[in-house]
Amino acid sequence: MIKMQKYTVAGHTFGVCLPECLSPDEILRPYIPFEEPSDAEPLFTLTLSTVSTLKDVTKGDVIQCFNDEAPYFWLFDSDGGNYSFGFSYTKSCPDCILIVSNDYKENTVYVREDSPIRYLEFALSNALMLLYTFCTTPLDTLMVHASVIAHAGSAFMFLGRSGTGKSTHSRLWLQHIEDTYLLNDDNPIVRIIEGEVYVYGSPWSGKTPCYKNERLPLKAVVRLSQAPHNRIARFAPLQAFASLMPSCSCMRWDSSSISALHKTVEKVIGVVPGYGLECLPDKAAADLCRSTVTE
Repeated sequence: MIKMQKYTVAGHTFGVCLPECLSPDEILRPYIPFEEPSDAEPLFTLTLSTVSTLKDVTKGDVIQCFNDEAPYFWLFDSDGGNYSFGFSYTKSCPDCILIVSNDYKENTVYVREDSPIRYLEFALSNALMLLYTFCTTPLDTLMVHASVIAHAGSAFMFLGRSGTGKSTHSRLWLQHIEDTYLLNDDNPIVRIIEGEVYVYGSPWSGKTPCYKNERLPLKAVVRLSQAPHNRIARFAPLQAFASLMPSCSCMRWDSSSISALHKTVEKVIGVVPGYGLECLPDKAAADLCRSTVTE
C-alpha cells in the first residue's frame, strides 16, 4: 500500500507517495520540517516507482542534456506533445526518469530496483524541485539559486554564478555580524503576498544542511562578483531585473512559465532594492554590504 505524505513549502502543498517499504522520515529527511498535517489539497503529487530497467519507461527521444556539472538534466520528447525528464550524476545516461501528466498534477519518478538509497533521494529531490517550480511559477513564486542570510528580523539574498562566493559571503556575515543566521544556502523560495515580498527556507539547500520552515521579509537582493576591492552600488530597475532573472528556476521552453516569471520578477524589483557588490572574501566586504543594505 502506498501512502501519501504531504509537505508545505512557502505556503504551497505537495504530496509524495512512496512504496510502503520506504520510510518518509528516512528518505525525505530534509522535508521533515515542512510536513503538512492538515487536509490541504496538494498542488501536485509525485509517486516513486521502481522498475527493472529505465529503457522502456520513456518512448521519446532525447532532445537535450543540460548543465555543465551534476546533476545533469535530460529533456525527452514524447507522444502527445508532453515531455518527460531525466536526472543523472553523469552524462552517460539518466539515473531516473520523471513522467509528468498533462497538467503536471500527477507525476511518477522511476528508478531502477537495484538503486541505492542515495539514488532514490536524488530522484525525489530533483523531481520535486522541477515540479514545484513549474506549478508555483504562475503563483507569484520564485525558486532562486541564492544564499540567504537572516539578520535582525529581515532577510538578505546573495546571488551570483557558481563559484563567485555566495556561501562564503554568507559565512562572513555569520562570523562577524551579530543577530545573524542562515535561512537557506542554495534554493530559497521568494513569494509575493498582498504586495509584500517574503523569502522562505526550503528542503533544497545544496550541500549545506539548512532546512528551515520559516519566512522573513526580503529587504535586499545582492549580486556578488569577485574583485580586488570592496565596492557596492544600487542597481537601476533594469539592472536589478537582469541581475535577478538568471538566478530564477523556470521551464524556459514553456512560454507561459517565462511570462509568469517575468511578471513576478518585475513585482519583486519594484519592492526590493537590488545591489551589485564587487568584493573580496573578507570581513570588510560583509561590513560594507550590511551597512549599505540595512540603511
